[in-house]
Amino acid sequence: MRFTDGAESIGIALPQTTESLLGNVRELICRNDGPECIVRIALSRGIGERGYGVTGEEQPTLLITQHPLPPTPAKPLSLVSTSARVAVDDPLAKLKSANKLGSILAKREATAQGADNGFILNSDGNITEASSANLFWVEDGTLRTPPVSDGVLPGITRRLVIGLVSAIGQAIREESTDSDRLQQADAVFVTSAATGIVAVGQVDGAALGAHPLVGQLQDAYDAELARHAAVGE
Repeated sequence: MRFTDGAESIGIALPQTTESLLGNVRELICRNDGPECIVRIALSRGIGERGYGVTGEEQPTLLITQHPLPPTPAKPLSLVSTSARVAVDDPLAKLKSANKLGSILAKREATAQGADNGFILNSDGNITEASSANLFWVEDGTLRTPPVSDGVLPGITRRLVIGLVSAIGQAIREESTDSDRLQQADAVFVTSAATGIVAVGQVDGAALGAHPLVGQLQDAYDAELARHAAVGE
């Protein structure tokens, strides 16, 4: 579980077991009578001494909140490169944390340019992801995505899509990419837990086409979500 792995990597002790945590999530959803929602689980180290030192005596704080699903985009997204940067092989890039200044910068610059979202580049000048979504593209009929080592947050939906690709008998490669390469791609899409698989129609002003593989993955993704929903009932 990415949440528990992340907490362990920075030395925050979980105040409850994974089973208990999931039970609290289910209770929150039931109380609000809203199964179609997003649940955010936030964990902090707790109150400690001033400065950056850690004593080990801190009492972690856990917060679970529920939010409505965002609307599904009505058309393919437009994405642009921004000045937001992450270092190659940055170990913190792999953590889902509240430090989202890079994402805020990317989204802000994209909005200023009239685009839907912005790319975060790494110290080598390659695209890692959008401000709040992982990146995939189809090139020569093969699905590709930037490697985690480029400074990519390993998203839950990213992992699911990689599994779905194999399940439908397709190949996937992890490769670095820049804007020029994406502009020549057969198709580009982004993924996130909030919106699923969303097609991209424009990268840095260049119009993109569609590819049947994207539709196949969207159908497989919807089927997988329906299967999990049926199991949870």
